[in-house]
Amino acid sequence: MVGIQDPDTCVIWTNTPSSRRPPTTDSEVTLACAALVPSGRSTGPDHAWPRHADHSFRASPLRARGRPRPGQGRASRVHGDRIKENRLRSRQQGSRRRPGRTGRGVAGLALGALLSVSLAATPSQAAEEQLDEGLVHHFALDETSGTTLVNSGSAGPAANATLVHPEKATLTGDGVRFNPDSYESALDGAYVALPDDITAGMSNLTVDYDVWIDPANVGEHQMWSFGAKSGSCDADTGAQGSIFASNTQRFRIAVGSANLQQNRVRMPEGAWTHVTYTQSLNANGASWTGRLYLDGVLHATATNLTTPPSLNAAGTNCNFLARSQTSGHYSFRGTIRDFRVYDRAVSLDETLALAERTVSDGVRADAEAIDLGLTSAIVRDIVLPKVGSVAGSAITWTSSDPSVVEVRTPPALPSARKVAVIGKITRPARGRPDATATLTATVRKGAQEVTTREIPIVVKAEFDDAQAVDRDASDLTLHAADHVRGNIDLPATGEFGSAITWKSTTDLITPTGEVTRPAFGRADVDAVLTATITKGSASKTKSFPVTITAMPRSEEYERYFMGYFKGEGIADGEQIMFATSNGNTALDWTGLTGGRPSLISQLGDQGLRDPHIVRSPDGDTFYMIATDLNWYDQGGYAINDTQYIEVFESHDLVHWTPQRHVKIAPDNAGNAFAPESLWVDEIGAYAVFWAQSLWNDPVNRTGQGNAQMWYATTRDFQTFSDPQVWQNPAPLSRIDTTAIRVGDYYYRVTKNEAGNQGSDIFSEKHTDFLDSDIDHWTLVAPALGRTTWVANQGYEGPIIFKANPGDTSCPGQFYLWGDRYTNGGGYQAACHENIEAPTWNAKALTMTNAGVARPRHGTVIPITLREWNDIRGIPNSDVTTTTEVAVEPYATGAQTTTATATVEAADGFETGGQVRFSVGSWSKLAHLKDGTATVTLPADLPAGARTVKAEYLGFDYLKASEGTASFQVPSGQNAVKVKAKTAPASVVRGNTFALDVTVGPAGGQKKNAPTPTGEVTVTFGGTVQVVPLADGEAVVTLRTADLQRGVYPVHVAYSGNPTYRPHAADYQKLTVR
Repeated sequence: MVGIQDPDTCVIWTNTPSSRRPPTTDSEVTLACAALVPSGRSTGPDHAWPRHADHSFRASPLRARGRPRPGQGRASRVHGDRIKENRLRSRQQGSRRRPGRTGRGVAGLALGALLSVSLAATPSQAAEEQLDEGLVHHFALDETSGTTLVNSGSAGPAANATLVHPEKATLTGDGVRFNPDSYESALDGAYVALPDDITAGMSNLTVDYDVWIDPANVGEHQMWSFGAKSGSCDADTGAQGSIFASNTQRFRIAVGSANLQQNRVRMPEGAWTHVTYTQSLNANGASWTGRLYLDGVLHATATNLTTPPSLNAAGTNCNFLARSQTSGHYSFRGTIRDFRVYDRAVSLDETLALAERTVSDGVRADAEAIDLGLTSAIVRDIVLPKVGSVAGSAITWTSSDPSVVEVRTPPALPSARKVAVIGKITRPARGRPDATATLTATVRKGAQEVTTREIPIVVKAEFDDAQAVDRDASDLTLHAADHVRGNIDLPATGEFGSAITWKSTTDLITPTGEVTRPAFGRADVDAVLTATITKGSASKTKSFPVTITAMPRSEEYERYFMGYFKGEGIADGEQIMFATSNGNTALDWTGLTGGRPSLISQLGDQGLRDPHIVRSPDGDTFYMIATDLNWYDQGGYAINDTQYIEVFESHDLVHWTPQRHVKIAPDNAGNAFAPESLWVDEIGAYAVFWAQSLWNDPVNRTGQGNAQMWYATTRDFQTFSDPQVWQNPAPLSRIDTTAIRVGDYYYRVTKNEAGNQGSDIFSEKHTDFLDSDIDHWTLVAPALGRTTWVANQGYEGPIIFKANPGDTSCPGQFYLWGDRYTNGGGYQAACHENIEAPTWNAKALTMTNAGVARPRHGTVIPITLREWNDIRGIPNSDVTTTTEVAVEPYATGAQTTTATATVEAADGFETGGQVRFSVGSWSKLAHLKDGTATVTLPADLPAGARTVKAEYLGFDYLKASEGTASFQVPSGQNAVKVKAKTAPASVVRGNTFALDVTVGPAGGQKKNAPTPTGEVTVTFGGTVQVVPLADGEAVVTLRTADLQRGVYPVHVAYSGNPTYRPHAADYQKLTVR
């Protein structure tokens, strides 16, 4: 039975065999759309939806583009699946159409498609026609250049707005994007100065706009603000009232001292949202009712507001977009468009009409943006998104065939809100046909927008050997192959059972991934790694070009670097802060960014706590990991349900890679707190360890068990081993382990989680760092915090590290820090020369410009002076060098010897690069090793005094230098026979003679006698020429142009060498005519 209620939008109810009656509840209503797209009409949108969302470290300033016209229906094919859409309009007296627009209804849907819907209010035609009534200020913000932002409301051009600091904004043509590339203060960032008296004389008010909040937005800020001050708007004094919007901790409209909000519910970031705020005068004439709508849905109400829309009789003089009334706040990061101010409170119908474009475009964009990967070859369970990536729409899922892919939706409980929706697949048996099914996403946004997308999937049958090899080969990748700086992860097995073996074109990489890097000063090495993937008789190879980066320069540590967070009670407190030491001490620090974060989380819970930094064994890579938790926004830590940590990399502590959101804990873990890492020589990899509790009820995510320490191993912080238990003191708890290796022992300092003042940090030691039997570890100091600092306080987040050489506060000692989390203590410092001391010597800690008096849980690492300068922005000077040369005396009977150059840097640290040695016309290059380079001098050097020059060519910031050394080439005892002759023996003046000189062993050619080497000196007509021998011969050109006519003797002197003695005599007499 089918009932059609309207020829334009067909509401259809269908009966199941068990229910032969019309629907009586909303849940029983289903809607089918039978309207077809007219022939010749384009089914695509006018323009693409603006995709601002960017999950990289810093959101790029992408330009928004035009969007489809609201109300335009469409049916489109997207990656082989179908998008369907429907809006159910409330009908009071029949169908209504919006003027000038195509009837939206359900146009564009394939015939017979079914969508579940709920009844919701929708805008009426009359509401849409009234949207210009009372519109005093309308800033479309569609400019692409300039600083004037046009006001098309009734206030007109006299009330235009001005873009301030335009160099920090992007005029996209579809909104103004504020501060896309940097964090700025309220006064220094880009903002819009709105006209004065923007709400003057208003007894009712509507503020309406679209906003896209940058995921990088952080801290106290105001998206827009209307304010009155008795003095300068830049001052924080003289405030006489304000109305503003903020997304700090929760989205709210603040009207005087009242807030319209839902507690700790923030507006989605990286998604377009439509906001409408209305303020209407109550019947008593003395108070107002405020209503806040998001995407046309009522979000919050306040019924007894006492601050009028006009704020005060004097009007408003401090009105802004993206700027706060408080100078110390951040400037807003995000995009605002179509900003409207009405002198009346718009109706619900009008609210829906205003939100329609954003909502309708957004729901379609979210449907289009769903990406489930290679849906034509599914082999793993599918994570199905619950929220749209473009506009934040809610997404639910169904499957056409649960035997192929079953949609597993977590319980609708607050405790399970972070659990993913999973498409659990069942693969057909090997040899059976692949299975197919259709996943349907139902996408909802706002009060009435519902769209579905059908995604066909193919679940592959279990692989045979050849298929397994193909898939394992396809999945095989290497990370950072273009700059290998340490051991690399070379998988030995594929996910589908293939065995993988590796070969390298260089012996610098072993088949199991151990890497020996070229020394500092040598060239990077290019190579090829080839994997052979085999299963049964099937096999194939896959090659990866790699570049092995040469080692960095080794320099002594003279400063310290710290990463920390400020605390959970501050709006920007759970982000990463950096500080550097003032001199070679770990007790005196200066923050790098004036108390503001250096790195902001844009993923997960959007908080970064407990940062831990480890330097690679080779010294030129830093890995930083942090807890994924935002206590301030969420209202506590107990509700955090994440199995992820946040990962960053750097090679200089200045530039960091985009944030990586890495799953490391098991599925049934309720958290992954305070991750740290340590290089473990025995395994040639890092151990990453963290604290977690397991859910007693992992389905409903309730009942956390005791806190334990778990670990995984990694070589690159890209791929990790499976997590394993490391410390489980059940029924007790422990967290926050930090570790250091001293000699043959690993020492770890851990917090015993006894609760508030009952918690303290203790130390243990072991030679096997990964031993998970806590009884095998030797207790060293049971109560470090209470015995070192203030008793009866709680301590956590320990840091332990060795003092630098030359440390001015604790020379030759170790530092221990403990985070006193009770009574606002923050980090406490101590030091001791004995790593096993039960009580340490407390020290005062000084923080300047760091945002807090005492940092919270973090890391301290030693750094070089040059690194310190780079971090602080201080130019580093090139380093001068000196080169000294020494020649080893010839051994008796030796034909040659060696020359050694020693190159020293003025700063006393490592030198590397090449040295060019030269003697006469001979030269040779040699690389420095441990500061020296040695070459063997040529065997044909003439006997006598010689000079060798060594030129250090410089490398990177090491300057070139050179040195020389004189040495004596000995002569031998064997005699030579010298022949020197030219023919003819007479030439006309100006011509030349060609003198052939031959030097051989005396007494005829002796068997096995070496050919004489060295040089001959020929004197003719007062001119002396020195010519080296080649195979015992030399040809010397004798010139006559400067000679008088006459007869001149030729004198030839052989130099001798370590085998032959010198010889000299007059030879032929030559005539110059």
